[in-house]
Amino acid sequence: QDEEDEAGPAGPELVKALASVLTQLAAMAGRPQKVTRFHAIRAPQLSVHDYLARIATYFQCSNECFVLGLVYMDRIVKLHPEFTICSLNIHRLLVTSVMLGAKFFDDVYYSNAYYAKVGGVRLQELNALEALFLRLLGWRLHVLPQEYEQYRKHVLRAVGGGAEEQQEPPKV
Repeated sequence: QDEEDEAGPAGPELVKALASVLTQLAAMAGRPQKVTRFHAIRAPQLSVHDYLARIATYFQCSNECFVLGLVYMDRIVKLHPEFTICSLNIHRLLVTSVMLGAKFFDDVYYSNAYYAKVGGVRLQELNALEALFLRLLGWRLHVLPQEYEQYRKHVLRAVGGGAEEQQEPPKV
């Protein structure tokens, strides 16, 4: 049952679980304390689930990239308490964090121009988002296997998943 975690596009269960966690997280945010470059003027029409499914389909990155993206976003929130994840910034955070996960973890990845097209942002904007994201992270992209596994299990537990409990953590 854990074939979904093989290299290739993220499985529908992971997309569903991650979308559920991120949608709940974004909904918990009140008004953003600090508006950043990641904020849109209004929330995109595409749901978090549909946006993640689009990313999974076209990025063709490993499942690990999605979990790494979550770790990266959580690190930013912990490093910058004024930074709030909300419906106005979740889409841009997702495209940037999963893209960075793919560049850091996967052997094969695409150009920023391709990622920008998939994510629905201009190339110049994605380049600026990537630079800001890396600065906010303090350039810390490495994730220990234990930390990765903790986040992966948290996401799956959040929606009652468990079929993927046998997956090995990534060798990073």
